[in-house]
Amino acid sequence: MLLYTSPAVAATYQFNLTYLPARLTWNDAGNPITLLRVETQEEGVIADYNAAAIAAANGFAMVGAQAANQKTIRLANGYIANRNVTITVTIAAAAAIAFFGHSDCKGTVPFVFKNASILALNPTTFSKFCAVFVPTLAAATDRVEVEFSDGHRDTFAVADWLAMSSYTQEVAGIIVNNMLGYISKITVVAAAATPAYILSYLLPGQNK
Repeated sequence: MLLYTSPAVAATYQFNLTYLPARLTWNDAGNPITLLRVETQEEGVIADYNAAAIAAANGFAMVGAQAANQKTIRLANGYIANRNVTITVTIAAAAAIAFFGHSDCKGTVPFVFKNASILALNPTTFSKFCAVFVPTLAAATDRVEVEFSDGHRDTFAVADWLAMSSYTQEVAGIIVNNMLGYISKITVVAAAATPAYILSYLLPGQNK
């Protein structure tokens, strides 16, 4: 469903919804937006994407190729009714962009998307997540140590994550996919400082 079309002027725009769709999609025609913020009156800010974060999370766990310049971002695990939603976008070029929202089932919880930083040679641990995106890990030096829910531990290189991401989506990425919840925690070890992006469920009573 078409939600909003921006004017063909570089600026920041807002539009409002009375529900939260499972996915937000748009085609930027080669002019990437530089900010996507999703806020609900009930939960507060649940997603805060810059341009690099959009590129990292675009098309997560989608089977099949997207059209050129198409973007798809997950907002919830399905259609969540009775939400007062404000979506803010910054269009950095003079292009009219149409935003669509769709859901293939009823939802129960929103996704929360956060930005994080991994310092050089400073092992950083993440837990209770659906996915962690670390697009700039260096293949030659960096690794991710994984502890699974059954107690098994293993270490994965960048090439491992690229290969495994191809099982569930068209475009491979350095993505730790924990949608099935079998990973207890991960520790990322990077030789240089690098950004990370965390997607997680916002469960009832849980702090963001």
